[in-house]
Amino acid sequence: MSFRKRGEVLNGRNGVGGVRGIPTGRGLPRRPGGIPTRTADVAAELSQLDIRGGESPLAGHVGVRPSPLSANLVTSTGCGDLDKILGHMGLPLGSSLLVEEETTTDFSSVLCKMYAAQSVVYARAAVSQGATSREEQGTHLVVLSGNADFARELPGVYQGSRRDVKKTRIAEEESKLSVQNLNDDTPQRTPTRYTDLKIAWKYKLADERGQEGGKLPEQGPGDYTAQFDITTRMIPAASVPGEITMINPVQQSVQTVLAQLEAVLQRHRGSLVRILAPQFLHPAAYPPGAFAPSYAVALVHGLQSTLRKHSGQCVLMASTPRDILSPMLACQIENLFDGVIDLDPFPQDMLQYLEKIYRAQPGKVQHGLLHVTKLPVLSAYGEMHERRSHWAFKNGKKRFEIEEWSIPVDDDAAGETPAASTSSSTASPTASTAASTTDRPAQSTKHSIEY
Repeated sequence: MSFRKRGEVLNGRNGVGGVRGIPTGRGLPRRPGGIPTRTADVAAELSQLDIRGGESPLAGHVGVRPSPLSANLVTSTGCGDLDKILGHMGLPLGSSLLVEEETTTDFSSVLCKMYAAQSVVYARAAVSQGATSREEQGTHLVVLSGNADFARELPGVYQGSRRDVKKTRIAEEESKLSVQNLNDDTPQRTPTRYTDLKIAWKYKLADERGQEGGKLPEQGPGDYTAQFDITTRMIPAASVPGEITMINPVQQSVQTVLAQLEAVLQRHRGSLVRILAPQFLHPAAYPPGAFAPSYAVALVHGLQSTLRKHSGQCVLMASTPRDILSPMLACQIENLFDGVIDLDPFPQDMLQYLEKIYRAQPGKVQHGLLHVTKLPVLSAYGEMHERRSHWAFKNGKKRFEIEEWSIPVDDDAAGETPAASTSSSTASPTASTAASTTDRPAQSTKHSIEY
């Protein structure tokens, strides 16, 4: 029995060489011994999702809903109009939103206070449903600000006008009546204000339904987006540190601020943590050294890292004055945030023009334009969602509204133009007639002299 070498060609039929053996030299690619770094990171993220374990722990939260555009869970910003503009009907979990503002106005503070008030409403809604511990409340607010009175400045939930409140109380009393009480003619048991229950009841209901069209929607504390009255204050005020945790980013280093934020997230594991940075880099709240990129960019970058680490339970919203920041610093901060909107208030002459046009309807006067630079999640996918001068905002007596912008037309000026042309046309024949009458004697005199 003879042995042949493995690399030698075997002879086939008719002396034709057979198939060569597979070379085992250096040209054969080796099988990778381990998983690449990026693949390992993706595998770690997928293991954290716990797909087999069921739905997210925040899926049943009163302030969390799935996005209609993506599979992300979203939470409300406190302003229903802003939720619609973001495209997801809210702010996706694990993302951030920056509200920039031009000039020296402070409209962005209204959005920040509504965002904070919505967090408190979520926490109190859980308490009203029977939650007793901090973990059962399910919502906590973290404010990066040195303003100690911020918790007492939050707007209250809209309860309706005085007439609506009175009607609500009467309706509650009417609902307690029974059929026997209505049929009883005893004056002690049937007050005069209940007589309308027997007479023309269907007309009363029709009247109430007709009046509901021009009112603000009344929503309870358990709704996804509450309706706030910015002219009132929340009663009782938000408790610190029960419902709100205040972290001063000025008197501490960036590492200390991020460590305190991480500790809050660990204490409220499994709850919705909403982070707010009102008036970020405002000269009235931050020293000159905070405008250095080593502090501002490092703080924003650390906040974004915290969001990515706890992407399933926290969101971030911040406001900053755009005109005060340098173009380079503003560009760096915008690139770090997932969503950016810009409030551009109207100048004084434009406001006077709008007040002149809507002098009969002062509630229609807008206060500025809202520009969209990029949207959370959607812009990260490469979609172009930049909108300039497409929406306008107005800070009314009861609410902050955002609507589509259209150039108003001054009807008075449009009506004066035909009248002016008519008067000029009527005046021109008179002037020509007068000129002709004045020229006639001169012509007759001339002819008389020639003759």
